[in-house]
Amino acid sequence: MDILDFTRSVEVIDAHIHMQRSVAHTQELYHYFLYRGAARSGPANPPVIGTLDQVQAMMERTGVRHANVLMFTWSGMYYRDGQFTLPDDPADRARADAELRQRIARRICDYNEWVLQTALQNRNLSCFVGIDPVVMDERAMLAEIEDKIRRGAKGVKSQFTDCGILANDRRLWPLYDYLQAHEIPLQMVCAEWAPGLNRPAHCAEALADFPKLRLIFSHIGHGHHFGQGTDAEFLELAQKYPYVCGDLSLRLPEVIDGQIAPDALVAHLRRIGTDRVFYGSNFSLNEMLRPGPAPSEFDFQMSETLKGLAALATLPLTEDERADIAGRNFRRWVGLGR
Repeated sequence: MDILDFTRSVEVIDAHIHMQRSVAHTQELYHYFLYRGAARSGPANPPVIGTLDQVQAMMERTGVRHANVLMFTWSGMYYRDGQFTLPDDPADRARADAELRQRIARRICDYNEWVLQTALQNRNLSCFVGIDPVVMDERAMLAEIEDKIRRGAKGVKSQFTDCGILANDRRLWPLYDYLQAHEIPLQMVCAEWAPGLNRPAHCAEALADFPKLRLIFSHIGHGHHFGQGTDAEFLELAQKYPYVCGDLSLRLPEVIDGQIAPDALVAHLRRIGTDRVFYGSNFSLNEMLRPGPAPSEFDFQMSETLKGLAALATLPLTEDERADIAGRNFRRWVGLGR
């Protein structure tokens, strides 16, 4: 099936993309965070830039009608690296540390403002803003969320592992309390493809205290062995808490690659509840991490995104289930207007 034939037949909303502010921002992301140091294994230069023009070109090529931009702060790595620049004197170090936190917090807020303005100026985009509960002062963090949600952001994204904490850290309880009270979705990565990552099991204590927290797990767990490990942890939470959801970024291309049997994935999604699963591509980070051949008509490549859509189009779902996962679920969950 041609991808455009599929996306003409059903509304596809990409619940999980990443967009870079500029080419320089992409270079920083690629070399400093994704492929860092002597152990880097990727191409010399990013195979995709992921700026607004490329996001819009990807959507035109694939027929995706709406995309949700997740603001990834990478602030924890900035903060940890910044520790090496602090003076040794305790008083001076404390002052310099406070200044470092403030600089990083300002950067987070600045990028949030940029992604919000971009979404407001492009009707086919929405956004989740980024936070860092370690670097940001609690009051300032909640004020930042309140301001951006009031002005049009649809949720919050945080990579707690990058921040140096796990989801069961009690410093997060005021955040959870605020988000639950205001019905604001929180998206986080929970997986086991690297040591020390936040896992779904780390969220169990928080969900016991905040059972109506609208928690979206990127990649529906993404265990090493499908259906086990973090996949099983996510499934257990989803079956217990009706406000737990997940997106299919990273998972769908594995169907095309032969790593997951289509029937097995569909059975897993039905156990979760197909009304709580969203289509997502992870464009453009997925293409940076797993570059493939560039389509001849473009000067960048989108191989993983195309594979994910091909999987969604051909999974043995009912047409109602497919339409729900493709876009209806996310539209309903975050209150997207038409």
